[in-house]
Amino acid sequence: MANTSKLTFILRAFIPSVYFNFKYLPFKQAIKLPILTYKPHFNKLKGKIIIDSHNVYTGMIRLGIFASAMYNNTGFSIKHEGTIVFKGKCRIGNNTNIVCGRQGKIVFGEDFVATAGVKILSQCGITFGKETSLGWGTIVMDTNSHMLYDIEKKKFKKAFGKINIGSNNWFAAQCMIMPSVTTLEHCIFGARTIVTRGGQYESYCVHGGNPVRVLTRNVMRIIGQEFIKDYSIE
Repeated sequence: MANTSKLTFILRAFIPSVYFNFKYLPFKQAIKLPILTYKPHFNKLKGKIIIDSHNVYTGMIRLGIFASAMYNNTGFSIKHEGTIVFKGKCRIGNNTNIVCGRQGKIVFGEDFVATAGVKILSQCGITFGKETSLGWGTIVMDTNSHMLYDIEKKKFKKAFGKINIGSNNWFAAQCMIMPSVTTLEHCIFGARTIVTRGGQYESYCVHGGNPVRVLTRNVMRIIGQEFIKDYSIE
């Protein structure tokens, strides 16, 4: 029974992965199966996918992997009409949705990680620097989708803007990154922080609260060494 389940899992990942790679990538890249898809839900597959890296290898990009038991193991959903670029290794966890519109563009920097329940929506442009991490349930959207009408100026207000996230940024659970946001490198955002344009974000600082403010200075995340191993210490 265990062997049957394992075989079913392999086939479930392998067959759509083959299709996905050969649909989007040049043959020399596709044959290596650099993109592995787990329980994918292909809403729409158009646009372009580019791997902008000299080191292309099997499984360097994993979409929908079971990364957290806090969310259902439902793989990932994608609706793609624009351009998605991978700069290198990428891990995107379970119960995640990616929507890239016709004029949208999403650039994932080297060593991008999104745990689970993440929602990414691009209609104009989202760029993540290298070693960016998104926590559970984080939402990233470069559009508000609905414009407001300015009665005095008699015109609609702009409701979208490109997002540029600096390298080594870390967003904790359920953060929301809004249109026109730009951050520096080594920024940290606490749980449920709403990151908006024009914020005074500082490197090597933890940001949080509403409105957002600096909570802690002179701190950084060291990837691979930040996990708590012993909860018995008071």
